[in-house]
Order: sequence, then C-alpha cells, then structure tokens
Amino acid sequence: MSKKPTRGLGRGLSALMDDIAPVSPAKTNTKAQPNAGGVELIPTDKIVRNPDQPRRHFDKQKLEELTASVRDKGVLQPILVRPVQAKSGTEVYQIVAGERRWHAAMRAGIEHMPVLVRELSDREVLEIGVVENVQRADLNPLEEALAYKALIDQFGRKPGEIASAIGKSRAHVANMIRLLGLPERARTLLAEGKITAGHARAILAAPDPQSLTDAILRDALSVRAAEKWVRTALKAAQNPAQKKDKHRAIDADTRFVEKQLSDHLGLKVELNHKSPGGTLTIRYKTLDELEDLTKRLRSS
Repeated sequence: MSKKPTRGLGRGLSALMDDIAPVSPAKTNTKAQPNAGGVELIPTDKIVRNPDQPRRHFDKQKLEELTASVRDKGVLQPILVRPVQAKSGTEVYQIVAGERRWHAAMRAGIEHMPVLVRELSDREVLEIGVVENVQRADLNPLEEALAYKALIDQFGRKPGEIASAIGKSRAHVANMIRLLGLPERARTLLAEGKITAGHARAILAAPDPQSLTDAILRDALSVRAAEKWVRTALKAAQNPAQKKDKHRAIDADTRFVEKQLSDHLGLKVELNHKSPGGTLTIRYKTLDELEDLTKRLRSS
C-alpha cells in the first residue's frame, strides 16, 4: 500500500476537492444520497461540529440572515465533512468547513444537507479550518492566534510556513501569537471585539496593562492614543526622578491625562486625583499666557 503523500499547508478547499479521495460507501454505515459531483445528502442530525474548530464566535445577526436565506432557498453550497465515530459507537459526520451553514440549516429546520465527504487527518482538518477562516476574515484575533499556536504545538508547523499559506507576513503570525500573553480580561475584550488587535499589542507593551485597559474602555482611546499612553508610561518608568513632582505620586494614567491637557493648553498642568474628586492646577508665567488660557476656556 503506497504511503499517503503529505499535503502542503494552505491548499484550500478547491485544491483539496481534487486530490483527497472521497469515502467509499463500504466504509460508512450511514445511508447518504449521492448526487452529481460527489455531493451527498446527509441527515442534518447525523452531522456534528468539530470541537477543535478555530472559529468559536458567530455574529448573531449574520447567522439570522443566513438562516432566513436557507429557510427560503435551502443550502446552496455543500459543506465539507469527514466520517468519525460518535461516543455511542455510531458513525456521524464531523464538520470540516461550513459550520455556519450547518447552524443555519438546523435553525431553519432543514432535514438533509448537501455535503462532500472526505477522509481527512486531524492536522488536515485544523489546517483547512485555519486557512479558510483566515482568508475569509472569519476569525477574531484571539481565535486566529490560538489556531496558529495549535498548528505549531500539535503539528510542528513553523511560523514561516503558516505565513506563506495564509498570504500574511511572518511578523503578522508572530504578533498574533503574542496576543495569547494578554491578561485574561484583555483577552476576553479582544474576543468580544471590544478592543482591537492594535489595542491588544499596546496593552502587551504597557508597564501597567490593567491601567491601560481601563483607559481604553473609559476614554475610548484609539490605537494611536493607546500607543502614546505606553510611551509616556515607559518614559516615566525609565526616569525615576519624574515619578514624583513635589512629593506627588503619579501613576501612568494620571501622567497621560496631564500630558494631554498640557499639550492642548500649552501650559503646565497638574492633576491631583483622589477618588471620587480631585484638583486640577494650570500654571502660567505671564499675563499673556493667562489671557490666552481664558480665551481657550471661553471658546471650548
């Protein structure tokens, strides 16, 4: 028996359909209804999701829209599945690509789905899931990072191989994997789409990740503003003499706000925050500076 050749990462579904052998009817006990082009109709309740699928979050509104379309027109494009043994010992079909269509079909009450049944290894299943989802931008940044990590840890793939397969740079893959080092709260916010990958990278570089995370949410900081927050905090940390000004203990968040106000007003600003209130001191040296400040405050 000839050895099955190793397929390169990133072949995609179109290439896989050409060279991965369909499952022989003798190998399955489930009666599938064959159709043209190798497409089969399989009972929807015989199809199960892949627990290792990289994509874990589905947009509810888009899923509802797809459900309505499936209810009206049916499932127009087959999903890719592989035969597996369920815990009960019966044979079922595990989804390799097309889980969103399956969810929509279940919601729409579709009893049979068009599928392409293929014999695929665990590695091939993961690789297809990563490539297809990344190329379609279906994964959130955290899901993408976890998928890359699984390819590296479980199957020995190198970052350069992954980058080549998905059409991204090696630096992109490395930066995405770094996101797994985020504090738990920031990881949750990233998965929920409440912060971006750019925000997450800034949080990773911050000397106080929690404070920056709070500032991003509270002040709706852009990625550029978050990066500026980090630079200000790092500069203060590198110069201990700046940590105290007239015996004031200044955290990175307070110093960032002070700098923003100073840049806007063109004057030295001191913020002494003591929850729930505090004092704001604006220093001027000349009457001209005072007059200019008065005009700024009146016009704002």
